[in-house]
Amino acid sequence: MRAVLCVCLCLDIAIFTWGKELKVTSILRPPFLMKTGSPGQYEGYTVDVLDALAEANNFTYSITPEQDGVYGVKDDKGNWNGMMGQLVSKKADLAAADLTVTDARKMDVSFTSPVFHSSNRILVWRPQVPPHNGLVVLFQPFSGDVWVMLMVVCMIVGILLAIINRYSPSEWSKIPEPEDKTNSRDSFTVNNALFFVHTTVCWQGFKEAPRSPGGRFLTSMWMSFVLFMITAYIANLASFLIARTPDKPILPFKTFHQMELQSDVAYGTKSWDNFLQRSNDPVLNRLYFVSRSDPDNLFETDEEGFERVKSYQGKFAAIMEGHVADYFAGRDCSVMVVGERVDPTEQAIGCSDATLCSELSSSMKKVPLKDLRQKWWPNNCNSEPLSEFLNKPEVTLLTPARPLNTIDLSIAFILLLLGIIVGVIMLLVEVYLARKKAKKEGPIKLKTTNGDNALTEGTEEEKAPIAEEC
Repeated sequence: MRAVLCVCLCLDIAIFTWGKELKVTSILRPPFLMKTGSPGQYEGYTVDVLDALAEANNFTYSITPEQDGVYGVKDDKGNWNGMMGQLVSKKADLAAADLTVTDARKMDVSFTSPVFHSSNRILVWRPQVPPHNGLVVLFQPFSGDVWVMLMVVCMIVGILLAIINRYSPSEWSKIPEPEDKTNSRDSFTVNNALFFVHTTVCWQGFKEAPRSPGGRFLTSMWMSFVLFMITAYIANLASFLIARTPDKPILPFKTFHQMELQSDVAYGTKSWDNFLQRSNDPVLNRLYFVSRSDPDNLFETDEEGFERVKSYQGKFAAIMEGHVADYFAGRDCSVMVVGERVDPTEQAIGCSDATLCSELSSSMKKVPLKDLRQKWWPNNCNSEPLSEFLNKPEVTLLTPARPLNTIDLSIAFILLLLGIIVGVIMLLVEVYLARKKAKKEGPIKLKTTNGDNALTEGTEEEKAPIAEEC
């Protein structure tokens, strides 16, 4: 009895398509569906799959490309547009394209077994031998804002040391000229203070150190800042020197994580694609927000992203569906595909009737999907897989060395800011106490060389040398 039922079911399914002409909706997208020279004629991966299924099930078909190029999105009222709308409304029997199978779509239409598997990857400019410029490498350990901040803080510290020297009662400038045996009174004028800052940045010696508490505290914090910055610079410079091997092509990154760490190559996706935002991977989430922080990183079509990768020549990477990236890389040897496969998806043929999908799925084993994949995604550039490309001795993978920014060096800048604030406070306190002491002691009576008496403002300590000379 069971055998009879199976035979009847198979006959039912066969009769369902036998000799029928099925209406197929699709989307013009290379290499799935492309126009030929003849009107109304098409070629591509989708056409070859349909031809194999039609031969196995003895049906004919006619393709009508979707005018708006939409695969299918359900609105708030539950209505589908695009190819999905054609299936739901029974205006088409099949939707054959790179139509992704999703839970929402499976609720309203049926799908065959997968005809294609895909994922998202990165299309990049094929690495070239970089120009060797040693001068540029010297500036790469720090980002541009750090270099600007360094110049600013050097000016601030130098000028502040000159101010402390000018107004602090215990600094070199307050030593009477006859007592200045080492000619140190001018050690911290503006010019000399800036020179002092420069010599300490270069770890060179200096003639005199500040005498006042505020000047010494500021200098101590400045020395700590310099030590921190030089250590960070040398360590990161070593990373860049190791990473940048001359006379070899350099691949900037090979994974999504490495791409997120670097800042030399901009990256973006299609403006309407939000798979990065949907992902549970925090790295992909960060890539989403970074790519959308600059509208120039977004593109409307895959072709636009491909052209941008070519025109930017190593300064832009396009995140797109892997099969699209492979198609571009197989036809243009100036680009290549990197990145692990993320957000894997299945593409299948959608059916307006579940019985039709069952029949097509049973015949899918007769479709040479692997051969069709090689036919429509040829490797015209004879490029080897990424793993083999990276193992070549003439190729260098750029290690994730990146310039240090102000956030990375925030501890050093906070330490210096503390030194500036405390140094200014100590200067103000010192000046206040000196003036208070002078006011308390009052004027000092001195005898001049001609025997006349004179009242001169000043402290006993400041006037002692003059009194003794008189």
